[in-house]
Amino acid sequence: MILIFSESLLTTGLGHLGRCTALAEILIEKGNKDVRIVLDTDESFPDWSYPCPIYKENWKDLDTLRNLIKKFLIENSKQSLVVYVDSYLASISIYEEIRKYSDELICIDDYYRIEYPIGSTILNPGYPGLFIDYDKSKYKIITGKDEVLLRKPFRETFEIPKRNIPFRKVMITLGGADPNLYSEAFLSILCNEFPDLEKHLVIGPGFSNEQQLVSLSDSKTFLYKNLSALEMRDLMLTMDFAITAGGQTTYELDRCGVPMVMIKTFENQSGNIQGFTEIGNAKSIEIPAEVVDFLKGY
Repeated sequence: MILIFSESLLTTGLGHLGRCTALAEILIEKGNKDVRIVLDTDESFPDWSYPCPIYKENWKDLDTLRNLIKKFLIENSKQSLVVYVDSYLASISIYEEIRKYSDELICIDDYYRIEYPIGSTILNPGYPGLFIDYDKSKYKIITGKDEVLLRKPFRETFEIPKRNIPFRKVMITLGGADPNLYSEAFLSILCNEFPDLEKHLVIGPGFSNEQQLVSLSDSKTFLYKNLSALEMRDLMLTMDFAITAGGQTTYELDRCGVPMVMIKTFENQSGNIQGFTEIGNAKSIEIPAEVVDFLKGY
């Protein structure tokens, strides 16, 4: 049995859920028949298509966690237990408790958040792990761009179209939440300075400013919510460039061949941006002076 513990909350975790969904898909494709996701979630839980059962439980509570694991072990007494944990919120005591029951613990990490249990595996799926000095005497380390967990539509074979030059369509995607209201700033600049440009803005479940975005929109602004992985991929493939947060979506855009302007919306995105710049041969593009002036303010 393989258990995947993660979170999807109004203000954090949408990227975790995306890559854990991808992880479940990949594990099942490799022949693992019993994969389950245990999710600490709230009303923002997205209505996606999931490849395995989802259990909505506050697994960061020790008593709840113990009861869950014991229940799963009783149901599958003859199976080994492999556990993945992808969390920005779980304490070391939660990881230690999971380690007691599991045959293998894989900690999905972006920035060496805590000292994980000795003997566990750290999976840093992407560029960030290449810049972190993990203690390899304590952990098995798996990292690099080849380890990125992409949802199935992004792993399929598809044709990457030619981009319009000059650009005609821009995608704005800033993750599940936008506490700094970058979406308003970018939409305002683009509508005022580039009225002929199509603006395609993805609204995450944690956005609190949807009505303001509607009021800022012009006739060439298109707003999207609750996109499936396939819908997201197909939208990306029609774009000429994107303005994006520096998280998981960067790898999806990269897979679709979309040029990006990356914005660090949270500190844990630094490794992604550094990796694309130093290893991924990111190319600079000339962007308007108004946008440059705006970015200097952040």
